[in-house]
Amino acid sequence: MLYELVTSPTAFRETGNAYDYYENQSPGLGDRFLKSLEDAYQKLTTSPQHYGYINSRKDIRDMKIDVFPFIIVFQIVEDKVLVLRVFNTNRNPLSIKNL
Repeated sequence: MLYELVTSPTAFRETGNAYDYYENQSPGLGDRFLKSLEDAYQKLTTSPQHYGYINSRKDIRDMKIDVFPFIIVFQIVEDKVLVLRVFNTNRNPLSIKNL
């Protein structure tokens, strides 16, 4: 089954901020970040159940992005993967609880 990927405004904003940061660090690095994110999204559309829960209600999961210090925080709702956050793991992990 192929899942539809839906990105929240917060995740979209976090992705843009990360892209801008990496591009300012080194031209092309932002594009490498987006490629890693795109690869992760592709995996989520085919097998989102493969990733573990991060909350006690067992409705929110996460997936690490290769190379970069980010996780994708998501929910599976019917035939959709709802991306809630593209979270920088260098930030305070308690701030992820604000979902």
